[in-house]
Amino acid sequence: MSELIVAHRYAKSLLDFAIEKNVVDAVYTDMVGFKETCEGSKDLVLALKSPIIKHYTKLAILNKLFKSIFNPVTYSIFVIITNKNRESILPAIAKQFINLYTEHKGIQKAEITSASPLTDDQKKSVTKIVKDYTGKEVQLTEHIDESLIGGFILRVGDQQIDDSIRRKLNDLKVTMAS
Repeated sequence: MSELIVAHRYAKSLLDFAIEKNVVDAVYTDMVGFKETCEGSKDLVLALKSPIIKHYTKLAILNKLFKSIFNPVTYSIFVIITNKNRESILPAIAKQFINLYTEHKGIQKAEITSASPLTDDQKKSVTKIVKDYTGKEVQLTEHIDESLIGGFILRVGDQQIDDSIRRKLNDLKVTMAS
């Protein structure tokens, strides 16, 4: 079974358990923190994936780093996964949990990439457009890419609107070459 499917199942179980214990937001905060820690520490991820390091040692590492700061529900998934010798998928579980949480809360993630930072009014306008389109609360992430020259690229789910000058110049170049 693929790692993504397994991670999704564990994340779904964790979400269901967190809902039952009424600690969904706390577990979400923990999983975001764990994901960010993994992104910032390649050594931790390598340790979790290492076949040489014993599972009890990996659990001791997780215990030292997270037990005192994470909700017991969050930490319980670390114990369960480590006891099943699947600690290498913990970062994937965190990502899947974050996705399931946003779905559970009715939040739509959107990314906008522009050549320069957006003003507050522009952010509000984009957020309103996405909210009207999806009917969900919007979590907007902004990226800057000066190579766009101007305009923007908006990604909502698996849809993308590319209204950048770079794309328009490429289209013009293709048209002129024909």
